[in-house]
Amino acid sequence: MEMEKALKLTYQGEPLGHSSDDFGGLRKSNDAIDDRDELHRRMTENGYLFLKNYLNRDEVLAARQEVMDRLMGAGVLDERYPAIDGIAASKKKIDGRATGSFMPLLARNNPPLDKVIHEGPIMSFFDFFLGGTARYFDYTWFRVKQPGLHTATNPHCDIVYMGRGTKNLYTAWIPYGDVPSYMGGLMLLENSHKLHDLKASYGSTDVDLYCENKDDAQEIIERARAEGRNLTNQERSAVKWNSTGSYSSNAIATRKELGGRWLVSEYEMGDLLIFSMYTLHSSSDNHSKQYRISSDTRYQLAADPVDERWIGDDPPAHGIRAKRGMVC
Repeated sequence: MEMEKALKLTYQGEPLGHSSDDFGGLRKSNDAIDDRDELHRRMTENGYLFLKNYLNRDEVLAARQEVMDRLMGAGVLDERYPAIDGIAASKKKIDGRATGSFMPLLARNNPPLDKVIHEGPIMSFFDFFLGGTARYFDYTWFRVKQPGLHTATNPHCDIVYMGRGTKNLYTAWIPYGDVPSYMGGLMLLENSHKLHDLKASYGSTDVDLYCENKDDAQEIIERARAEGRNLTNQERSAVKWNSTGSYSSNAIATRKELGGRWLVSEYEMGDLLIFSMYTLHSSSDNHSKQYRISSDTRYQLAADPVDERWIGDDPPAHGIRAKRGMVC
């Protein structure tokens, strides 16, 4: 992408960088699509593969239409415009409605979305890339980024959320619509997957591990489990956890601390971005009038161990069934 556009990116209202040295563009790998060895070399070297216009645009558009129709039905889109445009209703109108940047329910019972993430080009790619039959997590992460500040995603690596199975696991990020830079697309921190200290510290944690020998943690967890419910916010805050999930709450400070550039792009509908479990990523503020919608799905060899939190018709996710105790 043009660096003058990148210089206008913000995180929680603050400029993400002040010079072209702070940003870089994602390298496209369409030229290596039939060369498995080269794809693996680039994944090892860069921590990601960016496949421009790789997915069927009509299928992605159909998934966008389904999601936007649901959002229109929920009353969070401006009714003066077609649902497909994704124009947000005024804040006054949507206050109090069930909205948020993380809305996995939009992925449930959604055949057009399933066609994009569970069939066709994406499965063919992972079968080829992994060298065997690939499988996906049954749970799909779906994000609906509202316009405005303070909706950017905190810097994090995915391994802390899904590291109980194979580490030979990959995230596929798909935008359901064109995402120019000012809409707050995904950013990858350059060479972050090579930071050994990061992998050995933050990258070795698990958000669902708790210190069973600290305070009343064991009693709190066992009570919630016996009652078949998830923890309340008050209960959760009373437990000491192995990880808080995000590496930090500030993408600007993270880049200064860890080095590298934020790698960004002018995304288009049909683009596919794949990255490793240890590639640190974030997003910028959405300065448009539209909702920015995207999905995160995970793929691995079917024969490899799988993280049980994300498998089945009713996966545990980060609920009470996923919690495990440890001695801290």
